[in-house]
Amino acid sequence: MVALLAAAVRLLPSVGAGAQLAATSRAAAESEKRWAKIPGGEGTVCSQGGPYSFYFRTASPDKLMVYFQGGGACWRYGNCDLGQQPTYDPAVDAGDDPKPSGIFDLGNAGNPLADYSVLFLPYCTGDVHLGDKEAVYSGAASPGAGDTGAARSVRIHHNGYRNAMAAIEWASARVKAPSDVFVAGESAGAIATPFYADRLADRYPKARVVQLGDSGGGYRSPAVPGLIEAWGAIEVLRRFAFNVPSDTSAIRFETLYTATARNHPTIRLAQVNTAEDETQVFFLAQIGMPNAVLDPLLERNYADIRAASPAFRAFTASGKVHVILRRPQFYSLEAGGVRLRDWVAGLVAGRRVDDVPATRDK
Repeated sequence: MVALLAAAVRLLPSVGAGAQLAATSRAAAESEKRWAKIPGGEGTVCSQGGPYSFYFRTASPDKLMVYFQGGGACWRYGNCDLGQQPTYDPAVDAGDDPKPSGIFDLGNAGNPLADYSVLFLPYCTGDVHLGDKEAVYSGAASPGAGDTGAARSVRIHHNGYRNAMAAIEWASARVKAPSDVFVAGESAGAIATPFYADRLADRYPKARVVQLGDSGGGYRSPAVPGLIEAWGAIEVLRRFAFNVPSDTSAIRFETLYTATARNHPTIRLAQVNTAEDETQVFFLAQIGMPNAVLDPLLERNYADIRAASPAFRAFTASGKVHVILRRPQFYSLEAGGVRLRDWVAGLVAGRRVDDVPATRDK
């Protein structure tokens, strides 16, 4: 430990840079103080029955960001039971606190969202924020010490929809008439963002609504309708005039974009992905597509969305990084000579932005 500390001291910046770093740290600390953690209240719950909470940061009353956290998903005993191989975050705890990085670096002068009031929705229900079902999954436990491999079951509260709407109801009572609403999400949280952009456009009919999904655009699989049904999400979609197909098997994650585009053509729809995102490839394997090549799946999904929304835009960077908006690289990442930070700033401000493809090796 002493050797590690000594190495860290040798890597410290100069006195001038140190003062700048200290000022940045103070700004981040002040920014963090503005976050309030709010109990979800009646009707909210995490997957295992624990309490749900969300976060709010008060800033401009005219600008609201609604951000959906990622954290995997589950749809069978083997990846829902915490004693097996879970592929989701089951609870809201200190690890879910918003960190001052990327678009949440609220003291950064280059942040195009720094003056927005922010509703941050943690994710603990394994259902891409869309579920409304208490499900029981059964299966054989993995044999281990003292375990015979006998059949077991796990009960999961897929309560993402009710959690999200409780938080939105709370925030909308405080931000009553914003002129600008930015709806974004990462990973699993990216998938539901068009649906909630649609809900917020209904709530704020005079607002300019922009949606941006980060690292959730490649799930082109015939397994998707079964997932949506397992979570009780199809019934959620059909509670609204949301233009989803009557044929359940035809509902895909891209359907959320195409339905939103038909309901509210003025919503700006957009995605950011990396062309070889390791996490999306992992989850594609989990739903029956091992060794998937992500880039062509992204392009086919983009094409489906553009058919309903010609104004849809995508920023596709090279590499395998999963989730960009909340990383420091948000300010430096480029594709095709365009910085992601500048592209998002244009999107948020209502300026024209173009599709940005990954730079591919010749």
